[in-house]
Amino acid sequence: MNPPRQGVQQDPVQVAGKALLLYTYSLFKTGEIHDLNNDAWSRPIQKLQEALEVMIKRERQGITVVVYEGVVMINSNALWLDHGSTEQAEELEKWLAQKEAGGIAFAELPDEDQLRRFFFTCSRHRLPAGCKDPMGHLGEAVTAAGVEKIRMVQRPIRLEGVGRGVRGVATLWHYAKCMAALEDMVTRPPVDPKPFRRIAQELMDACAVEQDLLCGIILQGEARSPGRDAIDVGILCASVARGLGLSAIECVELAEAGLAHGAGRAYPNPAPRVFTEAETIGVQALRQMQDCYRVTAPLAHRVAVAVEHAVGPQGLGAPYLAGPPDPSLSTQLVALARAWLALVRGSDEAPAVSALEAGLAMLKRPPPHVDADLARVFVATVGLLPCGTMVELNNGDVGVVADVDHLRGRTVYRKTPAPVCGPRTIWVERMRTAEGRVVPERRARVALGTDDGQGGTWMALRTLDATPHRDLVMRALVRRPATVVAQMGLR
Repeated sequence: MNPPRQGVQQDPVQVAGKALLLYTYSLFKTGEIHDLNNDAWSRPIQKLQEALEVMIKRERQGITVVVYEGVVMINSNALWLDHGSTEQAEELEKWLAQKEAGGIAFAELPDEDQLRRFFFTCSRHRLPAGCKDPMGHLGEAVTAAGVEKIRMVQRPIRLEGVGRGVRGVATLWHYAKCMAALEDMVTRPPVDPKPFRRIAQELMDACAVEQDLLCGIILQGEARSPGRDAIDVGILCASVARGLGLSAIECVELAEAGLAHGAGRAYPNPAPRVFTEAETIGVQALRQMQDCYRVTAPLAHRVAVAVEHAVGPQGLGAPYLAGPPDPSLSTQLVALARAWLALVRGSDEAPAVSALEAGLAMLKRPPPHVDADLARVFVATVGLLPCGTMVELNNGDVGVVADVDHLRGRTVYRKTPAPVCGPRTIWVERMRTAEGRVVPERRARVALGTDDGQGGTWMALRTLDATPHRDLVMRALVRRPATVVAQMGLR
């Protein structure tokens, strides 16, 4: 890797980031040694506030500091570490690991009292014997101390070095790898049901990092292969399951059902004049059961989902069946996912519509035999303006929805109330002004509903057709901060 240039070393983000790293660790040690009213708190708190103020002004949002495997990430900025700061990062990572945490999130610039209480509480917090939720117990202690805008964050999921520091690269890698694995698997009978489980688990790990971006990738291009179609259905099923606050195991099971249902289309229709496409999925799912190494409970479940989808939601079962069964949750999710995909991708019978129009249509007319409340959860989870949607803002700028701030991390599992009920922030990456000029990277990111700097608020006036502008959309989704680009030796 090329060494950083002098300009990168003096970059304000790098300078403030290293100060943030140093004084964060210093305040944790201060909390272990000194009481709340000791003067030893004053200087490190002042320096930490100065660093946070610089970072918040540059990022125009809250700041999250994550230390993992020797890498320090501040939002999407990776720090260049010299020998001294590397040792500080290692020590801070060890200290955070004792709390089973990966970093700290600052929602806004905190005052001195909030900082004292947070670091003092975290430094002296002790877990009770047999505690199964260390982060939850620590969060309760921090809240009880009166701290609202600062919290510990979970350790990130290991990504084996792929896309480290560049948002979206790891998600693209997970998506492409899972799609290629599924494409290869369904063309090699006898089918082994185990890989479905492994792929579902990998998709859940990817969802924990950037679920909104995975939903956005679904909108990019038309799916014409069984593998991609199956992956897209599995992602949508996993997203809704996470929004409902189900357990991690239940979310994986629903994602697996979506994957396996879509894979049923890999087999050719044995009699196109006799079987419709939906019926073929059910019939060929039974063939998959026959072709498998062994019949297992998960395999039987996914076959049942395929058959239910073929004859249940439409209520027009083949004549040799007595009648449609009551759709299970898995079947209803699959029906919703396929109906939404059919709208946004179009068909020979109907042209494609925007994600906004598709969501409104799902709310107005859910698929037959699908619970209306589940349809509302689906639309709320995916979003009327999902990632990848090109919009025109109130000042004429053209931007891309690049981030929907909800349903992130591993804390969404078993959460009450359901995570989809919580507030969210939609971030837009401004790419072009009304005059066609490129918006600088540091000024591009804005949140809908916040101050636009001209006495108004950022709003989306209308959605635009992104088909002729795929390159613009992908540049907005996969950002390349200048610091990270320099670190990777790309300049």
